[in-house]
Amino acid sequence: MIKRVEVQYRGVFQKTLGKYIGGDIVQIASRMGKVAFSNGRYSDAPERNGIPCKYFAFVSPDLSEAELEAECGSSYNADNVDVSVVVDDAMAQGVEPWGWHGIRPVNEKVGHKACLLVVTRRNHEHLLRFTAKKPQPYRLATLEGDASMAGLWVFKDDLTRERCLGAVAAVDPGIISIEAVEEYLLDTGKDADRARAARDAYEATLRRIKVVNPDQGIDWPHEIPVLPKWHEFEEGGVAIPAVKRGFKLGPRGQNRNDGFKHGTSKTERPVVRFDLCIKCTLCWADCPDECFDPTDDGLYDINYEVCTGCHKCADVCPVKECIVMVPELQFEDEKSPWEQHKKDPAGYIQWAEDKKGSTRIRYRHVTGEGVEKYKATPVPRNMDGPGQKEAL
Repeated sequence: MIKRVEVQYRGVFQKTLGKYIGGDIVQIASRMGKVAFSNGRYSDAPERNGIPCKYFAFVSPDLSEAELEAECGSSYNADNVDVSVVVDDAMAQGVEPWGWHGIRPVNEKVGHKACLLVVTRRNHEHLLRFTAKKPQPYRLATLEGDASMAGLWVFKDDLTRERCLGAVAAVDPGIISIEAVEEYLLDTGKDADRARAARDAYEATLRRIKVVNPDQGIDWPHEIPVLPKWHEFEEGGVAIPAVKRGFKLGPRGQNRNDGFKHGTSKTERPVVRFDLCIKCTLCWADCPDECFDPTDDGLYDINYEVCTGCHKCADVCPVKECIVMVPELQFEDEKSPWEQHKKDPAGYIQWAEDKKGSTRIRYRHVTGEGVEKYKATPVPRNMDGPGQKEAL
């Protein structure tokens, strides 16, 4: 018997977190007398900011090390997993695990009665508004928390790692037990708080497991290419279906690739108050993915399919509350914000403020110092702003 675990994480920003969770599962299972190993899979080589990636852990109580590695070691991906740990809930909208393979459901590899475990502050019903239907029942478990972001080779020690281990023990004790998790954390960390965090997550997760039936979720809206198996290749070659490649230019010559939707790489997206815009051009000039489209009236619309949620526009904008990053799961489409604003300026401003809320969250991607939260003061509508003059 083999138990398979995948950890779905954001490339670079959560690389070390994903690696640690996979490695810890192996260490804990080994202490329990099982055979285990882990490996990683880059998304789009080399690993890039925000692109979904995976680490795996394979555990067996009865196979030898050689047998387990022969069965799982050469696989680039697992066909089915017993637990899929998702450390950023925005990936519920879909992941493009590597270039040209299409936007795929986050629960694609979750097997019959297996478990999708998501670190999130959303409830099950909210997540299922983005998650694909499956032909068989599976379990959806939530572990309350925020996406733990750091930088390349940087690890943010905020107990997300320990809490995920406790949650895995809750959803499938056949992989690791909570007692073994606690013993491991006490032995290696010499810190009772780490073991306590795992136990608390274990008990909380037990209360947050839901059986998802085949009629729950959404019909998947994205095309998924069917790639041939290795044994289907024959002398003379084989035609491999793929997402259509090719680039097109945006309104001002920006590179646009219809085949690779960068939107799956973002945890947050920018929301713009056009009435506050001073036309400084910094968002457009500094955007590394060229997702801003200049409008005929000198403002800047956002193409959310191209946006990667890098925060650069919000960081360089000199106007308070003009550009604010908002969690991705608060949106269900990628409509043009400028088009919405043109139709109903007052309604758009209310919509923007509702999305933004009063709490601001800033992820320190580079330093790994954690999540900064602060309260924002609402800015009233600017009737004299350039976004008002053109829209009214």
